[in-house]
Amino acid sequence: MFFGLIGSLVNAAFTMSAANQQIQMMKANAAWQKYESQLNHEYEKQKRLTEQTKLLSQQRARGAASGVVVGTGSSLITMVADMEEFENDMWFLEKGLWAETKARDAELAGQIAATTYSAGSSIIGGFGKAIGQYQTQKAIS
Repeated sequence: MFFGLIGSLVNAAFTMSAANQQIQMMKANAAWQKYESQLNHEYEKQKRLTEQTKLLSQQRARGAASGVVVGTGSSLITMVADMEEFENDMWFLEKGLWAETKARDAELAGQIAATTYSAGSSIIGGFGKAIGQYQTQKAIS
């Protein structure tokens, strides 16, 4: 009995250690994915900002070439509409990153809970088996 209990304790220690290592790996992977998402987000944001700057410059240049004064009329309306669309795109880009981060956090929490549950079940099962063996040996003796 004593050796069965010791074996169960050792097995429990190994199970918890393995579960903790697995959880640390999950957290590190999630942190890397978050960093990668933020880099991609910043790249996309910068790319769209550059495109918008070029568009506004082209609109001003076309207006100047045609002799239209920027500040009145349809050219201004066009520029304002383009800026509103750009700002809307930026807002959705930010919300997309936020939603992606929240989804990834929820997924990580689920993985950690599943790993912890699995380790706990394994430990309880091991102790249950050891107690069952002890009761069997006690009944035989």
